[in-house]
Amino acid sequence: MADNQGFTDKKVLSSDGVHMLAGRVYVPEGAPKGVFQVVHGMTEYIGRYDKLMRWLRDEGYVVFGYDHLGHGQTAVGDEELGFIAHKDGWKRLVDDVGVFAKAVREEYGKELPYYLLGHSMGSFIVRLAASNYIGSANYQKPDRLIVMGTGGPNPAAGAGLSMTKAAKAFKGEKAYSSLLEGLAFGSYNSHFKDENDVRSWLTKNTEERDKYRADKYCTFRFTVSALSDLMELTKNCNSKKWFESFPADVPVLLVSGSDDPVGDYGKGVTKVHDSLAANGKNVRMKLYENNRHEILNDTAYPEVVRDILDFIK
Repeated sequence: MADNQGFTDKKVLSSDGVHMLAGRVYVPEGAPKGVFQVVHGMTEYIGRYDKLMRWLRDEGYVVFGYDHLGHGQTAVGDEELGFIAHKDGWKRLVDDVGVFAKAVREEYGKELPYYLLGHSMGSFIVRLAASNYIGSANYQKPDRLIVMGTGGPNPAAGAGLSMTKAAKAFKGEKAYSSLLEGLAFGSYNSHFKDENDVRSWLTKNTEERDKYRADKYCTFRFTVSALSDLMELTKNCNSKKWFESFPADVPVLLVSGSDDPVGDYGKGVTKVHDSLAANGKNVRMKLYENNRHEILNDTAYPEVVRDILDFIK
C-alpha cells in the first residue's frame, strides 16, 4: 500500500526460499523513463535512501530497493539482525538483487532501461550481481551500473577470510568477535580522531551521525558468519576473474568521497577504475573532495545525484 511519502511497500521471496525481502517501490507520474534499483550497505536499510529515491522518482524513474537478509524489516526479529545465512550468505545477497529486480520489472515493464546502484557493501554486491550468473533465471543485466563507496583489492583479504571462517567454526556462526571487527574496521576513523566521534568516517554531517547512532537498524553488530560473507564479497569482486569477465557493454560509474577510508581515500577506487579500464571495460570515476563514506549524506549530495542522472541519461 502507498503511504504519504509516495512509495509502495513490496515483499518478494528471497533466494534463500525462507525470508520475504521487505522493500519499497517509488512510482513516478506518467510513463517512466526506466527502473532504478538501489542496494544499501552493511548495517543499514533501504529507508535511509528515501531522499535519493524520491529525487529519482520525481525525475521520472521507477525506483526500488529492499532490506538485505539480516537487515531492517527483512530480519525476523532483532535476533536476526547481523546474520545473513547458515551457508553461502554472500551468494544469497548477490542473488537477491536479481530476484527483487525481476519482480519489479515484471510489474512495471521489462522493456524499460534498468539501472543499478550499490553503496558500500552494496557496491560489492552489485559488482557481482552485474556480472555473475549470466544466463540464469534471475540474472538481470543492468544497462548502467553505479558503484558508490566501494573498495579495491586488499592483500589481507585472504587472511581475513581465513580468520572469519576459523572464528565461525570455533565460536559458532552467530557469535561476535571484537577482534575481527577491529581488524576489519578499526582504522576507519584514524583520519578523524580529532573529532572525538567513532562515526566521523561516515560523513561530516553531525546530524546524520546522530541519527545513525540512535537507529537500532544501523547499530547492530555483524556475526562472525556475516563478516565471513562480507570478506567473500570483497574478495570475489576484486578478483582477477571479475575484472576480466565483467561485461564490457555495461557502462560503470564509480563515485566515492576522497576522504572515504573504505576506498582507501580514493586509492582503492582508482585501482578498481584502472583494472576495469585495463581490461577494456567502459568505466568512469569521480571522487568528491572533502567528502567521506556516505556521499549521499555529505556536502556533495546534490552534485552526486546530478552526476548519476547525467550518467543514466
